Amino acid sequence: MYPVNLILDDKPCVVIGGGHVALRKVEGLLEAKAKVTVISPMLVNELTNMVQNNLIIWKEKYYETGDLDGFELAICAVGEENASKQIWADAHKARILINVVDKLPLCDFALPAKIRRGDLLVTFSTNGKSPALSRYLRCRMEKEFDDTYALWLDRLSILRNEAIAKLPTSNDREIFWRSALSDEVMLLVQQKKYDEAEGAIKNAINSFRPQS
Repeated sequence: MYPVNLILDDKPCVVIGGGHVALRKVEGLLEAKAKVTVISPMLVNELTNMVQNNLIIWKEKYYETGDLDGFELAICAVGEENASKQIWADAHKARILINVVDKLPLCDFALPAKIRRGDLLVTFSTNGKSPALSRYLRCRMEKEFDDTYALWLDRLSILRNEAIAKLPTSNDREIFWRSALSDEVMLLVQQKKYDEAEGAIKNAINSFRPQS
């Protein structure tokens, strides 16, 4: 398994299936700002509400070959083996990334359990071997990852741009961040002393001397 985070902003994605499993997959895609279409003859109430609120597009039908045309990513949540295999085969023929729920051999990617706080995304994966363990680990860590780090991330992105402007090479910047984002600075962040943490980073940027 090679870990990546797909950038799906405004990308057309499709979920085949209209049940509660499909609902969870749709919610995840919407969090990633994808444009979501659902193919299913029926929908659970939550998905129906999303259609009525123009959050997703609904094709009220059973899946047919050709329905994947125009999409960049597909999730199959129909739960019927023959249909799942056909959808998987169609996706591979069209070179579309696909995840078939609970059928790892038919997946191009696995969907990890996740904690999302603004732009901060923390994931837990077991390589598809035990989604239940991934969910358990996520639940254990949710209290650790409140909005503290997400708020710091917003400031850190601005500081990163300042570092890019003042430090000439990627090697310099890598060396800088390894030392600047220290335990002492992160302790200030954990205490929500963002101004002090930001000041420490700015001082470090101004005093950094590139490697000769």
